[in-house]
Amino acid sequence: MKNYIIFLPITIIYLSMKSTLASTLPLPELTVMITIFIAYEKSSLDGVILSFILGYIDDVFTGGVIGSSSFSLVLIYIIIHLLTQKVELSTVTSRAGVAAALTLLKMITVWVIIRATGLAVPFSFQILLTAIVTGLFAPVIIVVFLRLKRLAGAGPQTEREGGL
Repeated sequence: MKNYIIFLPITIIYLSMKSTLASTLPLPELTVMITIFIAYEKSSLDGVILSFILGYIDDVFTGGVIGSSSFSLVLIYIIIHLLTQKVELSTVTSRAGVAAALTLLKMITVWVIIRATGLAVPFSFQILLTAIVTGLFAPVIIVVFLRLKRLAGAGPQTEREGGL
C-alpha cells in the first residue's frame, strides 16, 4: 500500500480544486481512475481499503452522502478485479471504454444512493459528459500514474504494468 499512498495527497489537491475552482466543468473522475489503476496493478485488501478511503475523501469534498462514493469505488475495485481475470485491458480503446463505463457506474450509483436517502436530486446529463471526459483522458492519466508509481519507488515492474 505504501507505493500507492502517493495518490492520497494528489486526490485531496485535485478534489479541493475541482470542488472550488472548477465545480461546473466536466473534469475526469480521478478517484475512479486511481481505483481502476490500483485494482489492475494490485489485487489485495490494501487496494480495497485505499478505494474506500478515496471514496470517503470524495464524499467529504463533494458534500455528498458520506459512504456513497466509498461504496461505489469499492464496487468498481471488485468489478475491475473480476474483469481483469478474464480480459486484458491493453488497448487505448479498452482503457477509455472501461474508464468511461465505470465512471458512469460510479456516478449513477452515487445518484441512486442520494435519491434513496430522500433527497430530490434530479438526474444531470453532466454525468454522461464527465464519463466521456474521463474516458478520453484515461490513457494519459494511466501513463502519469505509472510514472508516479516508479517515482514513488515501487520497485520492479509488475507483470501487469502497462497493460491497463
